[in-house]
Amino acid sequence: MANAFRFIRLPFALLMALVLSPFCEASTTVTNYSGHYELTDVKAARTFSLDVKLNGSRAEVSFSAEMADGSGAAPDGSGKGKVEDGVLTFTVKDSFNNECACTLTSQSDGYHLSMTVTKAVEPGPLHFYGNMLLQKTSIHPQ
Repeated sequence: MANAFRFIRLPFALLMALVLSPFCEASTTVTNYSGHYELTDVKAARTFSLDVKLNGSRAEVSFSAEMADGSGAAPDGSGKGKVEDGVLTFTVKDSFNNECACTLTSQSDGYHLSMTVTKAVEPGPLHFYGNMLLQKTSIHPQ
């Protein structure tokens, strides 16, 4: 009789594993960061655009920024990074030789970009860096 229960328990356990496995899986949603991004605040005194081109998990990134009235420094820059655990992490060097460590994450309200200055050479454009909320305006980099 004990052997009979063994043969019943094994198929039952396998059936339960198959039935419950979709509910136990970790989220496998992968954010495709390729595209063109701009500040969400259209009334901002500055403009900021970011372009991301992905090749697998590797990324090439470029950006440009300027004051809406054309005054002051207008940095642009580029860098490389990778997507890991759903976060795009990259470094950039701007046209003034300043360097930043950056992360881009997808959230329900848009894309959060964090730019932390790691090397400051020219202070003029540093006010463009920090934390900002971006929106993806195209799935293709410009």
